[in-house]
Amino acid sequence: MNFKKAEKTNTNQKNKRLKSEYTIKRIKEKYLLLIKEKKWDKITVKEICAEANITRGTFYQYFNDIYDLMEQIETPLLQEIANEYKTISKMSIQHYPLVLFEEKFDYTPPKTLLIWFDFCKKHRNKIAVLLGPNGDSYFISKLKNILKGQINLMMDGDGMPNDELRKHFSKIFLELHFLAARTWLESSEDNFLPVESIINLLNTMRVGANYLSYRRLVSPDFDIKMKIPEEG
Repeated sequence: MNFKKAEKTNTNQKNKRLKSEYTIKRIKEKYLLLIKEKKWDKITVKEICAEANITRGTFYQYFNDIYDLMEQIETPLLQEIANEYKTISKMSIQHYPLVLFEEKFDYTPPKTLLIWFDFCKKHRNKIAVLLGPNGDSYFISKLKNILKGQINLMMDGDGMPNDELRKHFSKIFLELHFLAARTWLESSEDNFLPVESIINLLNTMRVGANYLSYRRLVSPDFDIKMKIPEEG
């Protein structure tokens, strides 16, 4: 008898947990849908409850307010991509003199690029909304800081000099990650490049930047060849 009672209790607890998980998921999904039409912090609890068909009491059972809801959406995403990048950070970086570029440089698209686009693809709906015009700029800033660190690690591994040109290139390269992701997420497959082509496009810029750094080092006439003629 006690065994059957315990089994029933476990079943009830499981059903209650599944119901809670479903409700939380539904609230988050409806909130993200609303963000497509309205700034994330201007959406009210009343609007979310109406969209999710729940009471205010149910909302406050799981979230303190809109900010808590957004934090519970964003934090797991930031933790996930940070953990993915840690697998790269733990790998030993192979340093070599830039003069050995043609012999040593690896043209293969780096894992930094692959992880970024795999992450965006896996969480396509969430990332499309969060990177959109109504998303949380603070979340984007934290995401950029994570990616910025990985881009610099990638450049260290490539042997790119840590000079003024690299600082500017890394900023542009970072913004292109987000521009490419936004454009890809907002476009249908027929209207934009497949993700593999986007990765190769960004990797071409990486290879080109390193090659120019190499040519600047070994070519006496580099500055002359790279000078842009003045108009008129």
